[in-house]
Amino acid sequence: MDSLYIFLILIAGIVLILVFFLRSKWVVKINYQFPEMDNMQISVFFYNWCVLKQKNLRISSQKEMEKGYIHFYKLLREKKLHLLKELRFQALLKEIKVLELKWSTKGGTGNAFSTSITSGTIWALKGWLIGYLTQQLDFCKSPQIHVQPDFQNSSLQTRFSCMISFRLGKTILGIMRVLKIKEVKK
Repeated sequence: MDSLYIFLILIAGIVLILVFFLRSKWVVKINYQFPEMDNMQISVFFYNWCVLKQKNLRISSQKEMEKGYIHFYKLLREKKLHLLKELRFQALLKEIKVLELKWSTKGGTGNAFSTSITSGTIWALKGWLIGYLTQQLDFCKSPQIHVQPDFQNSSLQTRFSCMISFRLGKTILGIMRVLKIKEVKK
């Protein structure tokens, strides 16, 4: 009889730990600077405990990224990769809270006219992207975006900092819904 109580207490303890872990709040902080860094810094926090501190992830070279995009596009075009019509990204994205988003860009082409056109285009793209993200994600603070034209030099610098939080259990369920990608055989 005592072994049954110990077994039930053990099962209840495992279930409580699992529920605590799945309901836990995780925070991910991402920093990227171009051209100063060739990698992205990521820090992961479990409640207030730092689980992973500034893990440097190598950013792929331009050619590697282009190969990946071209391969994915070929699969879509040849209808070898079939994405379900409703991937439910919105359900997954609604579970993510953006605590902070800062994105600043400074650059120019060396020519005042083309620099102003480029700066306006960057503003438009950033505005469109932030507008889309504010519809899809829950922002705790207003995103801070900035574009500074450099009329004298031909250069590009960008800084991106983002902090998001999510509940692990809801994210796992959302990912399971999203990952309904099937290979279509001809």
